[in-house]
Amino acid sequence: MKAKELCYFDNAATSFPKPAAVVRESMRCMREYCGNPGRGSHRLSLLASEKLYEARELCALLFGAQSSENVVFTLNATHALNTAIFGLCPEGAHVLISDLEHNSTLRPLEYLKRYKGVSYSVFSTSGDILANVEKIIKENTAMLVCTHTSNICNKVLPLPKIGRLLHEKGIIFVVDASQSAGVHRIDMQASRISALCFPGHKGLLGPQGVGGAVFSDGILPRPLIYGGSGSESRLLLMPDKLPDRLEAGTMATPAIAGLCEGIKYVLQRGEENIFEKECSVMDTVRKRFSGDERIETYSKGRGGIWLFNIKGQSSQKTAQRLDDLGVCVRAGLHCAPLAHKTLETPESGAVRVSAGALTTASDGERFCVALEKVLRFV
Repeated sequence: MKAKELCYFDNAATSFPKPAAVVRESMRCMREYCGNPGRGSHRLSLLASEKLYEARELCALLFGAQSSENVVFTLNATHALNTAIFGLCPEGAHVLISDLEHNSTLRPLEYLKRYKGVSYSVFSTSGDILANVEKIIKENTAMLVCTHTSNICNKVLPLPKIGRLLHEKGIIFVVDASQSAGVHRIDMQASRISALCFPGHKGLLGPQGVGGAVFSDGILPRPLIYGGSGSESRLLLMPDKLPDRLEAGTMATPAIAGLCEGIKYVLQRGEENIFEKECSVMDTVRKRFSGDERIETYSKGRGGIWLFNIKGQSSQKTAQRLDDLGVCVRAGLHCAPLAHKTLETPESGAVRVSAGALTTASDGERFCVALEKVLRFV
């Protein structure tokens, strides 16, 4: 079965399909201006540099950053989170995380705990989140890292309220926008965010291979990677300015070119409209199976994600049977065992159905028909 014939509901992992403009611009870059940005003065290098500048400007506009120079491109959101966590967390410090965090946050902090004397505490996202955060802040709490929106449910954390509290206490605020960038409005300055980490290939609809971290003024992390920066080459260490300090090596220019078009798509349509479109599809799906005693649902609230299991059947088996019918979903723990523990799913996880900006009502109908066929096996 060809990709265009499939019914795709794994947008929380990576968006598909991509807008046509994203594909065209990535290909145009490779055909017409794919020089090495910042590594030469010839015309192809300059054209590539101009595209990177455009991408930084668009990211700064989308996220309410103070300067486009504060936008650092990475391989993905995991790379961005590692850059922020390892680059900003002091040895021996205390860090706060939510009970919905992905392994891209949990594993770096567990490493720092075991080898660098860092400790971390987990706050609950149930009830009064702000009170839950405040009661576990310690004298040596230096950082809070949290997801904006979970990758397995539709919980949205109140970034402005958390940011104001942390700003008052002088605590660094790192936000994982893996599921929210391009779907929920983010204003870094209003939310007092120190570092915003995002993927290019999910809600921003760009190609895989690019993500980013946007830092507020005055935040200068230690580099995660050392190498050529394209500037100040005589220095034995990385430069002391962004973005050069954190962008060692050749950039993924074709992917960044595609990301530019993805961000334009989001800006033209608006995050609120994209969110409502995703909700509309998933509302239909959830309504169709609401009250079905054969199904256990774990996600709550409106959003583009539905997390469920068929009772008495592993998530992997359900996903395989859906795949046999041409429907793409993801089963398991979704690299977020902490979040699955919070939602009390089985040890083997659950089935995640996730809509995207280009998911249609007919996709939703096709999924429902396929799931009803799978349920006949129960």
